[in-house]
Amino acid sequence: MNKLERELKLLFGESELFSEAVFCGKTMIGKLDKDVRAKIEFISTGVHKHYDSLKVTILNRTEGIIDTTVFNFSDMIGLKNGRIPYYWDEPNCNGWYGFKMTSDDYDQISDKVHDYMSMFAEEDIGYEMRTY
Repeated sequence: MNKLERELKLLFGESELFSEAVFCGKTMIGKLDKDVRAKIEFISTGVHKHYDSLKVTILNRTEGIIDTTVFNFSDMIGLKNGRIPYYWDEPNCNGWYGFKMTSDDYDQISDKVHDYMSMFAEEDIGYEMRTY
């Protein structure tokens, strides 16, 4: 398992929202119900291999894309040391650049993405949307 897969697993690996999660490279796919899948991937909106966002695509396995949105880390956890947070993926240096993620940071990201995905999940999944 590479480091980006581990980050996705930290964020979504224990989720009750979807089942049968598969981690591959910088992408995770999980079942929201019989026909609906959630695909979550690290993306770079600026500099190559500076992953500053998560792209979430909701797919129907027979009909195609239902919805897609991008979650910027800076919108979810704010600036870190005065910089936009990103995961730097280079052969000799990979990890969160210039700061260390806290459990609160992971929770904030996970909560925001889960709230979005819960709108597409089966209603009896048992996941309660958080209120802020």
